[in-house]
Amino acid sequence: MTGVAVFPDRIELRSANPLVTHRFVEIARWPHPRLIWRLLLRLGLRPKWLPVADRDWFHEPADMFFEFYADLPLKVFMPRDEVKDPYSASHFVRLQRVLDQGGFHSVDLG
Repeated sequence: MTGVAVFPDRIELRSANPLVTHRFVEIARWPHPRLIWRLLLRLGLRPKWLPVADRDWFHEPADMFFEFYADLPLKVFMPRDEVKDPYSASHFVRLQRVLDQGGFHSVDLG
């Protein structure tokens, strides 16, 4: 893999092969009953809190990660040169903000 791009509605994996895209609406953990929520989504309604990944933030920057709920779980680690100070400027927080823009969230493992 040569890169990962996270957008408010999807995550893209870049490599020598064709681009692989996982849409968050497809990998999200929907509340029960799922069928009703899927029908409501077609009407433009959705839950306010829709998780698409677990996150682990309490390690050194290179060991921080998001694990997306794709069919094969997709673990994205932060860059080795990640800056913790200020925390609000870190890649970790920026990724959370991108998810929030799309109405998606991650679950804290710590």
